[in-house]
Amino acid sequence: MKARTTTLLVLFVCIAGVAPLQSQTLDGSWKFIQEKSTDLATWRYRLPQLVIAKEGDRVRLIHNWLERNQVAFADTFIFLSGGKPSAAQVTSPIWPENWYMGVLAKTGTAKAVSGTWLEEGRALWMSVDQTVEVSQGEAVIHTTREYRLDRESGLLTLTERRMTRPTPLLLVFERLDTPGK
Repeated sequence: MKARTTTLLVLFVCIAGVAPLQSQTLDGSWKFIQEKSTDLATWRYRLPQLVIAKEGDRVRLIHNWLERNQVAFADTFIFLSGGKPSAAQVTSPIWPENWYMGVLAKTGTAKAVSGTWLEEGRALWMSVDQTVEVSQGEAVIHTTREYRLDRESGLLTLTERRMTRPTPLLLVFERLDTPGK
């Protein structure tokens, strides 16, 4: 009986020790916290949600834009960490981050997406070049995004810098799921 109790105790300690380590990576689904993020008109109509998956050296990032708790638009980025830019096809004129400003994504073009781990599994930098349509014609917008997981709070902060905006956007997320499930 004592050996069984000891075995169960060791098993519990092992499982309890692994769970916090898994939750200390960006992998998983993330829910937007509006109150802690930059206040923009966008959040009144569409709320972002993130899904991040590290697949070997590849990274898959999905930005879901929710309306009434349903995915209205999904923006998917897949790239090789530290590799050459990959192409993400633009299939919708909705540019969700700026839809209320009359800026539309140019359908039929491709976004150039690249990125690299700043800290393996915990901090990621991404660059996106995208053609948009405005009243004056077309323009290529350069955006950088840094995804960083806070060790203490477990919150993910996305800092977005865009060449057309003088101040960065801060988007804060909390984990929706447990990694590996």
